[in-house]
Amino acid sequence: MSRRKPQVRTSNTRIKEHEALIRALKTHQVDAIVGERHIRVLRLKQAEEELENSRDQLRALAAQLQSIRENERAVIARGIHDEFGQTLTSLQLGLSWIAAQVTPKQQPLQEKIRTLSALVTTMIRSVKRIAIALRPGVLDELGLMKTLKSEAREFKRHTGIPCRFETNIGNAKFDRAGSVAIFRIAQAALTNVARHAKASRAILALRKRKKDLILTVYDNGKGIPREKVSNHNSLGIIGMRERALALDGTLTLTGSKRKGTTLRVRIPLSRVLAGTAS
Repeated sequence: MSRRKPQVRTSNTRIKEHEALIRALKTHQVDAIVGERHIRVLRLKQAEEELENSRDQLRALAAQLQSIRENERAVIARGIHDEFGQTLTSLQLGLSWIAAQVTPKQQPLQEKIRTLSALVTTMIRSVKRIAIALRPGVLDELGLMKTLKSEAREFKRHTGIPCRFETNIGNAKFDRAGSVAIFRIAQAALTNVARHAKASRAILALRKRKKDLILTVYDNGKGIPREKVSNHNSLGIIGMRERALALDGTLTLTGSKRKGTTLRVRIPLSRVLAGTAS
């Protein structure tokens, strides 16, 4: 019996060593798996941060391009107004002077002058409309609220679709960049209503809600399909969304056949109020 005890001890020791080796191998495998997963998580986080930085850079670039585009539009609009507008006005005055010199007996000449005068008047209106479309100068003269109200009236006059303007904002003053962005979004949204909605009425609203400014454009038309809302090739929606993002805002677009389409833009008031934009 005394000879078998060492063999038992040796056998037990080997079993323990084997078990210890297995535990060590398992621990090493677990550590390797955990380490590999940790590395993957770190790499994923790094990739997400790089992607977000790229998005921020693209948004900053888009905002800069929008600013450059607005400045170029302003220059072109001033050129059109100053050059073409003044020339056409002078031409209109010249025709009026000629009309005053014509005798009643010169009936064909009078009719020709009236025709040319009407044509010049139409051209003056066209030049004014183009200049306003390029650069909404009325924003500087009237402010954002009155400009949006005027835009709703113009929309009804051009399309025949009644458009009501609603607001709960008093005499708040908005900075130039914020005013232009909001106006352009409203303008683009109403253009979409006229082109695609087949609506019988529309609502343009600008409201203050706590610390946010809410722009809403609603129509009772056929409703925008979901696939078009998420369509990355829809430049109109992308343009409106980028203008909102440039002001730290959000844009949502919902539609259904029974309820029409609602576009809602939410922008922090601190980004658009004059004297508070960062």
